[in-house]
Amino acid sequence: MIEDFKHMKWLPLAGGALLCVLGLTALVWPGRVAKILPLCIGAAILGLGLCEVASGFLAKSFLPEYIPGMRKLQGFVNVAVGLVFLLNRTLSLMFIAVVLGVWAVAFGALRLRDALRRASGQPWGCCAGDAAVKFAVGIFMLASPLGSMAAWTVMVGLFFLFVGASVIFSAVYLDRLPHDFEDF
Repeated sequence: MIEDFKHMKWLPLAGGALLCVLGLTALVWPGRVAKILPLCIGAAILGLGLCEVASGFLAKSFLPEYIPGMRKLQGFVNVAVGLVFLLNRTLSLMFIAVVLGVWAVAFGALRLRDALRRASGQPWGCCAGDAAVKFAVGIFMLASPLGSMAAWTVMVGLFFLFVGASVIFSAVYLDRLPHDFEDF
């Protein structure tokens, strides 16, 4: 198996390099990358919706007990959401930021509740700190949706850069392993 990998080592090296390029792009031009994010999400949701609609119509022929109505409805909703993401990118970015902001505030409230429950004897400082960070991120995202999406893009860029470098390092490491594992 390692020998097969060594013959195809270009694949993880190319994938890791592509992730590094995407990460650097997100770090250098976060605003531009954030602007194409709704296009990528919209295309994915639209494709999913079209597949769901098609499977809703085709399911009757091979699954007679299947009720395709919900699948079709879900597909049509996904098609509509995908089209909104594709046609109105600014609204889509704001929607993503607001949803993430509400999510962060809600989870911050849950962590604050956990911190207050731990206050009677158990360590609660980390829980309270986590709650404060989540509240701050949520408020920032709700106050400045477009600016916060650029910040998220930078964080995603750092993540892609780290993952890409990790894939490249792993590929190089596996390539340098001994050819004969019978010696171990």
